[in-house]
Amino acid sequence: VLITITIGSANALLYNPFNATPSNMASEKTSILHGDDGSAPAKDSNHSIKGILLIMAGSLSFSTMFLVAKLLTGVSVFTLIFWRSIVQMLICLGKLFKRKTECDINDDACVRRQNPFGPDDWNVRSWLVLRAVFSSAAIGCWFYGVQILPLPDAITLQFTTPPFAAMFAVCMVGEEWKRLDIIGAVVCLSGVVLIAHPTWLFGAEEDEDISEEDSDGSAAALAVIVTTLGAVFAGFSYVCVRKIGDAADAVVMVFYYGMLSIPIAVIG
Repeated sequence: VLITITIGSANALLYNPFNATPSNMASEKTSILHGDDGSAPAKDSNHSIKGILLIMAGSLSFSTMFLVAKLLTGVSVFTLIFWRSIVQMLICLGKLFKRKTECDINDDACVRRQNPFGPDDWNVRSWLVLRAVFSSAAIGCWFYGVQILPLPDAITLQFTTPPFAAMFAVCMVGEEWKRLDIIGAVVCLSGVVLIAHPTWLFGAEEDEDISEEDSDGSAAALAVIVTTLGAVFAGFSYVCVRKIGDAADAVVMVFYYGMLSIPIAVIG
């Protein structure tokens, strides 16, 4: 699960529709999903298909990871994050070292690309740090939700990330939010209400003990809020990946993720 999540999902992020090139780091006005004329460029069709497949594989690995986290309910969230980050960093360092040895000794660009700390560009490194911090916060929120909520509910809330990513994309990269996007976001976020099942909308169960219901209901409501907040953090981290583009290798992004997650887990 850890191998899949650290390598597979990182490649999914690199090839997803949020991918950008260094030339649009400063300003990006072209639609993420479409060209200037509203149609997807033919040369990017293979990347789009590959991105969709990798995102599906990443989603499957996330769901499997959450299942394992659910089985480890008695383990602290920060402990899960710590060990996940350790394994994640080791895998990434091994991958980067292997790639570096495969580079031509005279190919400086290839060698620099495998630097675990990314390119010698503080703008890119700043986005790498932001992406790592928000991704770490997101996974912490999701682990917390998984341990309290029913697993299907927690995973469903995790999949509310796309509307938040779209909102941030509008603000940060000048994306156009079309009517269909708005409808999809409303429908998606309406599912949060159905999962939260607030008593002011659905009423209380008459057969349950009131004190026990209040206690369980408060814990579940907090878990829904925290898990949804994790989706917000993840949405922001996706747009950070969009801003980084191919200026940094996907494995470098995941390395930063693990590197900054460890001190957060230790403090927690």
